[in-house]
Amino acid sequence: MPRPVSLPFFSAHPVFSRAEYAAAVGRKPSDKVVTTMLAQHAHAGNIRRLARGVFAAVPKHANAQTWMVDRFAAASKLRAGAVVAYHSALELHGYAYTDSVDVQLVAPGEPGHLRAAGFSCRFIKPPRGFSGTEAVTTVDRLGMAVPVTTVERTIVDVFDRYDLAGGVEELFNSLNLVERVNPAALLRFAGALNNALVAGALGYWLETQKDRLGISDPTLTELRHLAPKQPRYALGAKPGKGKTVPAWNVILPAILLSSGFEGA
Repeated sequence: MPRPVSLPFFSAHPVFSRAEYAAAVGRKPSDKVVTTMLAQHAHAGNIRRLARGVFAAVPKHANAQTWMVDRFAAASKLRAGAVVAYHSALELHGYAYTDSVDVQLVAPGEPGHLRAAGFSCRFIKPPRGFSGTEAVTTVDRLGMAVPVTTVERTIVDVFDRYDLAGGVEELFNSLNLVERVNPAALLRFAGALNNALVAGALGYWLETQKDRLGISDPTLTELRHLAPKQPRYALGAKPGKGKTVPAWNVILPAILLSSGFEGA
């Protein structure tokens, strides 16, 4: 077993794929020798298998059975092209009101749910207008550059899928923690999504936060052009339990407009 190669590789790669390890030891990913080497290192407690083809290096003196890997770094390795998104992106940016159970990833391929060692992951189809070039940035986790949607793309996406943000109360409580935004980027992403309900609900929130976030009237005017032309229910509001926001033609859950609501 090429110990001089493997251990330095583990030190430099907190989470890695079988293909990455195979390349480091000069083997093809399908080589049975790679299987044997990984199994030996797992038995020795040097690495821990997280999911099929994905492993984590176990720090020295840590117990491989109880040690918990960074779930965001690990999840980013589960599928090629995956990007941390929705509530998980809010967490990575430091704006989530509470922690979520799953790591949510926008990823190519079929949507689904995967339970890995120590965490679970939900794969979600990319939303309309999603561009991996301008909608994605990286966050450092264990020295790894983990892809994550930008703050602005995340905000637009969680208005679109508030269920993936933990519900409307969690959504607005989290957004209340956002410290700064790029208004032009918000407009671009809202336009690319092409969802009037999202534009109306987003516009309502931005208008309530315009002084804190420095949102200009022209930005709100542009966003208002994308909002519904007549009042429509948004963010899960139900008949008899919603309040209309005339300026944005959206009917929102009454609790969001309550003066006692924490995220208001």
